[in-house]
Amino acid sequence: MTKDKKRVAEIDMGTFKYDPRTNVKSGEDDKAGMVFDDGFRKEYIENYMEESVVYQNVFDEDKIKTLCEFMFRSTGFWRVSKTGNLFFSGNFKQLVKDYIKPWTKDVLQDTSWDWDKVWTVGGNFFHTPHQYGIHTDMPAPDDFWDSDLITYKSMLIPLYINPFKTKCKMIYYDQRVVDSGCTLDYGPFTSTTHYNSYTDYSQIKNVHTLDGPITIDREKTRMSDDDFLRYELDKAPSPIDRYHGLSVEHSYDWTPGDLHVFDTAQIHSSTLGANPKFKTKAGLRITFMAKRDYANYP
Repeated sequence: MTKDKKRVAEIDMGTFKYDPRTNVKSGEDDKAGMVFDDGFRKEYIENYMEESVVYQNVFDEDKIKTLCEFMFRSTGFWRVSKTGNLFFSGNFKQLVKDYIKPWTKDVLQDTSWDWDKVWTVGGNFFHTPHQYGIHTDMPAPDDFWDSDLITYKSMLIPLYINPFKTKCKMIYYDQRVVDSGCTLDYGPFTSTTHYNSYTDYSQIKNVHTLDGPITIDREKTRMSDDDFLRYELDKAPSPIDRYHGLSVEHSYDWTPGDLHVFDTAQIHSSTLGANPKFKTKAGLRITFMAKRDYANYP
């Protein structure tokens, strides 16, 4: 990979490395890639896996406007994917320091969230004309993160939806893939992705729920028709066959101004909604990273 292409990839991730207590950059970044070894998985499972949660009305209209202005005026990079998604990224250090941390500090104060653990962040603002398929937000197999980092938590902030009256869902599943990012693509709707793509879910390694390790078994764990309709997965619009092997932890409305906090390794997807389906929606996704504890998890 050329130096220019590598730089673009780094900007696209919106990465930086700093001490959040002093806002001072540290050391040299090795960009060797996150190491998904046994120590990584043990540390992640024992310290960072929790139930997904949504905090309502965290960002009012003025705050959403500020975030949108930041998206268009202060990010350093934009791109359009093959499927028509528009992404803005870069300058996330300022974004977190000036807006996200002060605006979420109170709502997260009595939770397990620990800002002192945050060492670096990545993510993007996104505009999409379609729903997202089943995937995780873990770094890609060829990521540019430093080798001494571990995924901490992820935030998702819905910014808008058009038409506004459209009701669509974010679905968080019980299953986590404690490994590099992947998509689950059983059936006719194969993802266009740089992640590992699986049509046979039983081949996905390092799958865990909050109760322990599992294998995704499409025959043993069947998505019932009742759950398929109750969680509005029929508005995804993938067929029910794509969801066999998965179980739903939570199904949340896509509501601008809410704050979603979830495990970066957690499998999730979204829906198009109905009456009417949305034409476009936008959100802000941020992945927070911590330092690996190699002393206790070699």
